[in-house]
Amino acid sequence: MSLLQLSKQLLAECDQCIIRFEKFRAEDKDPDFFQDVKPHAYAIDELLQEWESLIRVWIQVKRPKYVHPSQVDSLIESMKQFIVQSYYKGTSKKRFLKSIHSSKYTLETIIQAIKEVGDELA
Repeated sequence: MSLLQLSKQLLAECDQCIIRFEKFRAEDKDPDFFQDVKPHAYAIDELLQEWESLIRVWIQVKRPKYVHPSQVDSLIESMKQFIVQSYYKGTSKKRFLKSIHSSKYTLETIIQAIKEVGDELA
């Protein structure tokens, strides 16, 4: 999958986390960790690993103006946390939403940079 496609997929996952969070809060229930949370978190973790390997090389080769390795580190750590938090009604809504909005902003900046400089590395 291309860097642009992966970035868009991660952006969509941010929106899905908000929907999931609202759903679990409205239903006032807890998920089954081994059936719901763990498989989903594992799938997104694999997606993040693939995206990370591409984005780091892309940053080195393309040297985009507004995308830096520290943003990638922060985004990955944040996403790993809020993916799991989205399943639990006890999660602080304000902090959860701030984290997602920050990640969405970073992903949107990356997507814009990819569109400007391209994502091909050859």
